[in-house]
Amino acid sequence: MDPTMSLAFEAGSGVSPTALRTTVQLIASGVILLVFAWAMLAIFNAYKEERASLMSATWSALKVMVILAVLFFAVFR
Repeated sequence: MDPTMSLAFEAGSGVSPTALRTTVQLIASGVILLVFAWAMLAIFNAYKEERASLMSATWSALKVMVILAVLFFAVFR
């Protein structure tokens, strides 16, 4: 975004584009981390209640971590 567009955006919305981007990134990060924690707890509870084997729980946790990394890459690039 060039300086003219940035100034026009700030004049129209009252917020600078960088502040808005930072706010959206922080909110998205919080939601992503909450979903990640929920998924990891679900995997742990399934293992604890013997609904999933150790191998299955490990693979599921690995998949969730890869998805977490991809989502953070998409949010912060």
